[in-house]
Parts: sequence; C-alpha cells; structure tokens
Amino acid sequence: MQDAGVSKEKSTPLRLAASNAVGAVWWYFLIRGLLLLGAGIFILVKPGLTAVAFANLIGILILVDGAVTITAGLLGQAESRLWSILRGVLMLLAGLFVFLHPAQVASITATTIFFIVAPFIILGGLLEIFSTVRARGEKGSLVSGLLITLFGVLLILAPLFFGKLLLIIIAVVAIVFSLVLLYLARKFSKLRKRIP
Repeated sequence: MQDAGVSKEKSTPLRLAASNAVGAVWWYFLIRGLLLLGAGIFILVKPGLTAVAFANLIGILILVDGAVTITAGLLGQAESRLWSILRGVLMLLAGLFVFLHPAQVASITATTIFFIVAPFIILGGLLEIFSTVRARGEKGSLVSGLLITLFGVLLILAPLFFGKLLLIIIAVVAIVFSLVLLYLARKFSKLRKRIP
C-alpha cells in the first residue's frame, strides 16, 4: 500500500507538467476549430463559389509552378533549359486559363472526375451481379450490385449534382470536426486554469 502512495506522489509533477503543456495550447484548437467551422459553413452556403475558389487556388499554384520552372530554365538550374522554359510557358498558359475561367474549370473538373470514376463503379457493380448470379449467391449481393451499378449510372447522368453533394459532405465533416476541436479547446482551457 505504501508503494502505491509513493508512486502516486512521484507521478504528480509529471502529470502537472503534462497538464500544463496541454493547457498551454488550448488556443491552437480554438483557432483551428473556428477556421474549420467558418470553412464548413461557407461551403454549405456557397458550394458553387467554393468550387470556383478551389479552381482559382489551383490556377495560382499552376502559375507559380510555371514561373519557377521558367526561372530554373533561365538560370540553368534545370537538366534542359529549353524544355524547362517550354514547360514553364505551358504551365503559365494553363494557369492563366484556369485563373481566368474558374467556373468553367470547376464544372469541367467535377464532370471529368465523375466520368472517370463512374465506369469503375459501374464495372464493379456489374461484376458483383455477375458473380452473384453465377454462384447463385444471396439476393442481398444481387441487390447490392444493382444499387452500385445504378449509382455509377447516376454519376454519369448528373456529375454536377454529385459534385455539389460531395462538397456538402465535406462541409458537414468539417463542421463536425470543428465542433470537436472547439470542445477540446474548452476542455484544455479549463485544464490550464486548474493548474496552480
């Protein structure tokens, strides 16, 4: 019994130090939580504008990459100056196009992504149907295959709808995660106040 009391006393300074360290960073969770909450609400309220903002960000990144590539070519810091400069010019042109037409690029991107993903989903659903029929398996697997195939067809028919739906799901996840961060900030702030 006495040993347990001694080990408890020895762990107290360590626990105080850990509590102090955790309590000192409560503001980090608060700031991240507030930023994530703001982003989630913005995405929910303006999903179309969010897609345009993402396209603008991609355009800026492509422009910067093009400028850096051209600079590397001009300074001789690339394996081939000519190809580096040519690649940089192409990147600048692509970045300018994205930056000047963000709404079109956002809708084309969503459509393209779903046109690439949808055939794989449809193929997976058809394979599940085929294997279930061939093995005379459960009807649940057959229904699952039919639903997966239908989902893939819907992706092809309405890619922009599913693009907005995906943004809404991202927004909801961001808001839930922000609430967790705000809760942690509150708990850590109280922990800090308890430390003598």
